[in-house]
Amino acid sequence: MLRSTRTVMLLGIAVQIAAFARTAIIAATLGTSLDVDAYNLGLIAPSFISTVIGSWLQMSFIGRYTSLITTGEAGLAAAYRARMLFLMLGLALAFAGLCVLLPERIMALFMPNGQTAMIASAAAALRLSGLILVPIIFGDFIALILNSHGRFFAAALAPLINALVSVLGLSFWSSLDLSALIWTLLLGSFAQCLVVIAALLRMRLCFPIGTSVAKDEVRTTLVLALPLLPAMMLSNSGAAIIQFRAAELGEGAVAIYGYASRLHGALTQVLIMGLGTVLLPHFAALWSRGENAEITILFRRLARCTIPLVAYLTVGIYLMGETTVTILLERGAFDAWHAQQVSWLWTLLTLSLFPFAFGTFIAKFCQAVRGAGSILVSGIISFAATWLVARFGASQASLGIVASAVVASVVTTCVFWLIWLGRRVAVVPVLRDIGIASFRMLLILVPAIAVERFTDLHNDGLSDIIGLFVRGSLYTATVLSLLIATRSHKWFLAKHPGGGP
Repeated sequence: MLRSTRTVMLLGIAVQIAAFARTAIIAATLGTSLDVDAYNLGLIAPSFISTVIGSWLQMSFIGRYTSLITTGEAGLAAAYRARMLFLMLGLALAFAGLCVLLPERIMALFMPNGQTAMIASAAAALRLSGLILVPIIFGDFIALILNSHGRFFAAALAPLINALVSVLGLSFWSSLDLSALIWTLLLGSFAQCLVVIAALLRMRLCFPIGTSVAKDEVRTTLVLALPLLPAMMLSNSGAAIIQFRAAELGEGAVAIYGYASRLHGALTQVLIMGLGTVLLPHFAALWSRGENAEITILFRRLARCTIPLVAYLTVGIYLMGETTVTILLERGAFDAWHAQQVSWLWTLLTLSLFPFAFGTFIAKFCQAVRGAGSILVSGIISFAATWLVARFGASQASLGIVASAVVASVVTTCVFWLIWLGRRVAVVPVLRDIGIASFRMLLILVPAIAVERFTDLHNDGLSDIIGLFVRGSLYTATVLSLLIATRSHKWFLAKHPGGGP
């Protein structure tokens, strides 16, 4: 599993680098203009739909499909994937059609009254961006099949091809505007779909025409959608709620949040979602074999590995985030004030890293055991926390409070998932490891912060890039040195966690 995780994470890093190049081009050319606001708002519906359907499939399809493969029921597995493939294609075409035909009505449902220009621009973006649902939904389902068969490389490579194609398209586009942003995104999405299709063809899996033997499996998958789709809609509506609330604060607010969310999303995609991709089929296999003790050990290892990495990143972004944003984005239409605002929101969003990470890991376990009701409850909790905090932030005209809805949502949801986990496996050792890991990292980070602050005060005359390199290097070296000197690295990376510290 660790080898697959490394592969997914390395490719994930490459994806984020390529995707950030696209973000930098947009920031330098368009800054926080109406086109960028419309671009972000126009992508809300397609992103929401594809995420909800993807979450449903991870919950209802992968667990059962992996079990069929594990137990050697190849015929039923083939019929199951074939019937689901046809179903996904039909759903993709239907939802894309709605976005293309009714963009004004969809945007008018959520946009604040009186913002006619923004609604019109967002609707124009949605009319084109809705087309990405066909390659994304269809391609993501194929990627799930690849992951279930252990072909993680191909599934992780496809988003990288997507990012590279979209960046190249944007780089060579004659004049950047809203249309250019959407069309290059479409090109990348179709390239991603072609990559996973090619990988699937190489596997030579059969997709039989006669799939009646799998009708009960598909029916069960659809039945699970009754509680699951509302849950996914609630839990994944957070980004939409926050962006629509930000739109109430005037032009540029959505764009500023979008840039900060892009930086934060790069970390979550690399550190959390990549690992979650590997965890889901692994949890399904462990649960199908009744290896509950191994599941507890796995969660303890996840806690011990996640805490130091997240703590290191959170403190580092707090100390050096503004300089990083300045180096990466401050050029052209993106000025120093924008860099300051984006870095502040990025730091705020980073506070959600650990609860989001661990909550996601437990949710993957819940998806593996098809706990649809629990997913629904978590969605309600997430939605309620996001809606309340974002609404309060909009009433106070504070983008910071609106963005903090992300933190409130993941913290409350993580608490719920820890309670849920405690009813299925031994959770006390996991909680103990979280506490011990946090205390160990506190002792290590205090001197690292002192070193970074001292270095920052004495780097006059250095350019931003060299100064950041020196500060980051000394901060990292201090953390690593203390980890080794205190032998904490052996505790954090223990393959078989013991009972004590």
